Amino acid sequence: MGSEAFLQSEGPFYKSALDGGARCHKTCRWRAFSTLTAVKKPSEDLQQWMTRRQRLSAARQQRVSGVQRAKDHKRSVARATARAPLRRRVPSRLRYYARREYRREVELFFEQVNEILLSGRSVLIDFSQVERLFPCGVLILMGWVDEWVHEFPGLLSATYPKDDLVEQMLQHVGVLQKLGLPPRKAVAHDDVVRWHYFHGRDADATPIEPFMLELQKILGEEQQLGLGNCVTEAMINVRHHAYGGEHGGPWWIFATVSKGSVFVALHDRGDSVPGTLLAKPAIADYLTGRMWSAGRGDGSLITAAVGGRTRTNLPFRGKGLPEMLEFTKNYPASELGIFSRSGFFRFDGQESTGRLVSPIKGTLVIWMLKIAEP
Repeated sequence: MGSEAFLQSEGPFYKSALDGGARCHKTCRWRAFSTLTAVKKPSEDLQQWMTRRQRLSAARQQRVSGVQRAKDHKRSVARATARAPLRRRVPSRLRYYARREYRREVELFFEQVNEILLSGRSVLIDFSQVERLFPCGVLILMGWVDEWVHEFPGLLSATYPKDDLVEQMLQHVGVLQKLGLPPRKAVAHDDVVRWHYFHGRDADATPIEPFMLELQKILGEEQQLGLGNCVTEAMINVRHHAYGGEHGGPWWIFATVSKGSVFVALHDRGDSVPGTLLAKPAIADYLTGRMWSAGRGDGSLITAAVGGRTRTNLPFRGKGLPEMLEFTKNYPASELGIFSRSGFFRFDGQESTGRLVSPIKGTLVIWMLKIAEP
């Protein structure tokens, strides 16, 4: 008898037994599968190792993020520093007509500011330590400030001086205003108001008339006319020689009259005295090498200009400096100083010349007369 016939013949009892066996087989297979796939509980050593790994990973991520934050901070500081102006302190004594070491300090200040501006950085000019101003230094400062404001708009700023007299003077001549500092002082100090300050672009002598009237009261009309002619001729020379055109260029004058003395300082930023003379060189300029070496023999060329040599060689031109020298020789203890390009000429009872460490742009004339009142 076959198996199927046997099951059928045995009835429902045997069928249910067969179904139950099938169910038991399935249950056993599921239990075996569950046992194989169950995760064992990790040992204590494994748990400690996993904890250490997690801590190390977290610390590593923290270090990486910290380094990145430090780099970002460094870059932001660098950007902010690049935008911040570089502070340059003005020398405590702004004096150019002085011994070489004092003049060099002033030259270095102007050189540093100019180099920074040429690099595209902004500059903060710090006047806080300035204790004393001299006309020669202020004139050169004014020339540089005018040029910087024109060539590098928005890159210059400044601090107010701590000294009241210094602030009044810089406000009086307009330096602080050009650097963006509004005036805050009443200009009333005697050492400020006694100085006549003139600025122009041509040879019009009208602005210096108040100074000439004050000069006439002290010197008398004859001497006043002689001194006035020297100053006027010097202004004409600036227009025709320094700037070489009908429209001229900027010039600045400081002048004062006190008991027994007259002081005049004139500055322009045009062509230098040696440069204008070498525009039409003489044979001696070739023989001495002045034509081949910039700055060589500039002191001698200034001496030649004081002696009457001009670019045009016309007898009626270029008489300002020679007249100044003759005027100076007539008054003992008087001085005349001329700085131009890389050389200077000085007369203080005897003539001397020299070479500058750093060339000056344009020409600076310092004229001090010791006179006897009429």
